[in-house]
Amino acid sequence: MKRIHYKAFSIALFPIILLLIGCTEKVDEKTDEYIQAVDAVLHNALTGPDDTLKDILELKEGNERSTALTEYEDSLYKDYFASETAYNDFISRYGTVFMTESHKNNYILAVENIEYERTHSKENIYNFSIQLQYQKEGKSQEVKNITGQADLNDEQKIDRMLIRVNDLWGSFPKDKRE
Repeated sequence: MKRIHYKAFSIALFPIILLLIGCTEKVDEKTDEYIQAVDAVLHNALTGPDDTLKDILELKEGNERSTALTEYEDSLYKDYFASETAYNDFISRYGTVFMTESHKNNYILAVENIEYERTHSKENIYNFSIQLQYQKEGKSQEVKNITGQADLNDEQKIDRMLIRVNDLWGSFPKDKRE
């Protein structure tokens, strides 16, 4: 009787294992042309802030700062997106938000590693997992894991991107005097 249950369990478990293994496949970002756009956007959004952005953020609020920030974001991201809508959605959610927040709190962010997995769907959908380093001057470096997903069109442009920052902002102390 136990043998029959074991066989039934094995038969039932086998398709589940295949489904879990077969849902995604590891991707090499150096050979997969779709990943190049996603990789560039993630590195630009999560590394820095660079000196150019620091200078822009030091400008007083107003048209000059807004114009400079728009031009900066356009130069970093716009070419990688499939449409104006996709680009504006990314900019409004992410854009320089990570860098602005890290600059306010005197942190430097750097992408340590990104792993990509392509989903098995008819669409060009990629899941990614990022090891993000962050460090405040004079403090030890820490690493957070961030996940997300990018949907790309057939021209290798990003239609939609989701970056799950988990509790990255909670990692930054609220007291700037620290």
